[in-house]
Amino acid sequence: MKKGYMISLFVVCAVIIVLIGTLMWKRHSVGVPNQQQKNVAEQPNQVEMTKQPQPLAQSPSNTNGASASQAQSINTITTKDTMCIYENIDKKDGTVSMQEEKLPEQYIGLNRKELEAALLEDSRLLVDKAQDKGFQSQHLELFSPEKIKILRIYDTTAETEGYYIMELDGEIRIYKADRETLYFRTELLLQDLPENVQQEIIEGKYMDSELKVYHFLESYSS
Repeated sequence: MKKGYMISLFVVCAVIIVLIGTLMWKRHSVGVPNQQQKNVAEQPNQVEMTKQPQPLAQSPSNTNGASASQAQSINTITTKDTMCIYENIDKKDGTVSMQEEKLPEQYIGLNRKELEAALLEDSRLLVDKAQDKGFQSQHLELFSPEKIKILRIYDTTAETEGYYIMELDGEIRIYKADRETLYFRTELLLQDLPENVQQEIIEGKYMDSELKVYHFLESYSS
């Protein structure tokens, strides 16, 4: 009987050992995948931390805004109600004068680019006009439907020298730059000259050299 008891006790111990071993094996096998899953779950967070922010693409609205601004500039034109401001600067002494008047008819209905071209063309004409003596150039400084501003550059320094062709008692005379000192009298009469030339001489036609005076008189001498 004692021997049977010992055998039963051994069997029970063996069963207990097997059960304990089985439980330990299951616990170990289940724990490893959990750790692996934990490591895999952490990897995406690490990848996200290493990502660099990407530069934002230029918004289409920016380019559309620039295009709209250019289109608006082209479509903006002057009208008969647009005021014209002239800012005149004399390089001789730096004096500045302002003049405001209605927009000249030839500048009505122009956009900025067209107006700049017209001013450039008119600059060539103004250089030759006696009433605009000393004129050098003009530039568009401000443009809007309400008003435009034109900057005109003069240099009257050269007028301290040269000559003026003027009229006195119907006779053409040549004066020095002060417009008072008589240089010489001619045999030409004002009435013998074309009307447009007569008007220039009445206002005082400036010549910057004696040679130009000679050529002018020669062209109208009989």
